Amino acid sequence: MVFSKDVSVGARRLRIGTALALVVVVGICLYAAIAGLAGLGQPGEVHISSASDSGTPANRNELIAAAIAGLPLAIALWRLIRMLRAIERGQLFTGTTVAELRGFALFVMISALASILVLPVLDIATALASDADTRTVTLTFDGGDFFALLVSVLLFFLARLLGEAQRIAEDNEQIV
Repeated sequence: MVFSKDVSVGARRLRIGTALALVVVVGICLYAAIAGLAGLGQPGEVHISSASDSGTPANRNELIAAAIAGLPLAIALWRLIRMLRAIERGQLFTGTTVAELRGFALFVMISALASILVLPVLDIATALASDADTRTVTLTFDGGDFFALLVSVLLFFLARLLGEAQRIAEDNEQIV
């Protein structure tokens, strides 16, 4: 299939930017996992600013939850890199492109759900394991979580449209 050189150049630029983002996400996940598992999340030792605590020291559960939620995001970025590489090679409407876009959307959704659910689950487990008289668990759902879920649903829709475009392109090739 013939396509514009601009599409290939654009896909290459996006792929390079996505690769850089992947390196950053993996680095943050590794830091959060190591700091969380090493117990560096005790008050006064590691400071991570989040929307919920506005700069107070991150606890161990927050660091571990960040690492767990970041892992599917890293996989999503990897799938996006693979899709962009296929587009770079001229595979605009192929099964590979559609599958990679669906995989990207799926892992973005998993990451969004993990960012909402993992911390409360870890807090519940910690609360049940402790001898504390009061146990508090907070479940937050903010605009960023909503936006991430909305984007993943839209990406699934785009993947469906791309799959339909692939089918039409295959039909057109058979006609000629």
